[in-house]
Amino acid sequence: MKNLFQNFDKEVVKMEITGKKVLKGKIIDNSSEMVVLFDGEEFLYIPVCHIHEITIDNSNEDGLEIPSTLTQDKIFNGTKEEMTLLKVLAKTLGGYLEIRVLNNQPLHGYISNVLQDYIVFQSPIYKQMFIPIQHLKTLVPYNQNQKPYRLSDDEFSIHASNEIFQSTFEAQMGTLKNKLTVLNIGEKNNFTGIISEVKGTMVVFQPARENMIHYNMQHIKTIHLS
Repeated sequence: MKNLFQNFDKEVVKMEITGKKVLKGKIIDNSSEMVVLFDGEEFLYIPVCHIHEITIDNSNEDGLEIPSTLTQDKIFNGTKEEMTLLKVLAKTLGGYLEIRVLNNQPLHGYISNVLQDYIVFQSPIYKQMFIPIQHLKTLVPYNQNQKPYRLSDDEFSIHASNEIFQSTFEAQMGTLKNKLTVLNIGEKNNFTGIISEVKGTMVVFQPARENMIHYNMQHIKTIHLS
């Protein structure tokens, strides 16, 4: 896989990821799990499993210019350490990020905890969120001294979390039973309601006025308390 990505060395590429999102830039680093794309302004860390296709952008209609001397990413800085998704999450822990989970809505904030198969993400908009790692499509570290929405420390700042979380997403969902929650940032009207039960990979969910709905947990990308 690494040799395949090296075919695009020094080329401006177009990359389609899950959700039909098209990214453009230069591949700065890669491994069997991750690709780092520099788009002219920021470094995007992209799990390989979410890359659908890559093509060389011969026309480069956007006039994207990538410095020829740029060879190091922001997190690993050219070290020989193998880049994995879990290492990226660990190295960005407690730093401001933009992450993309749902197709067209980036989330801003910071990761406070990395568990076995999900992260705890602190957002100034949605507060504490639980996000399965498998649904992380891109991670973009903020520049130093930059904060989401230019909020002040009083409005939003990084705090160490002493809260105890369950090791798996399924188990953590169980702790939210009988609480008013929002799934997938409320993409649909029936994504706000109360978790009645968690049965294996199925979540029994009570919307406001509709009948109970059984959701497959594999397709729950975010959850937070209302």
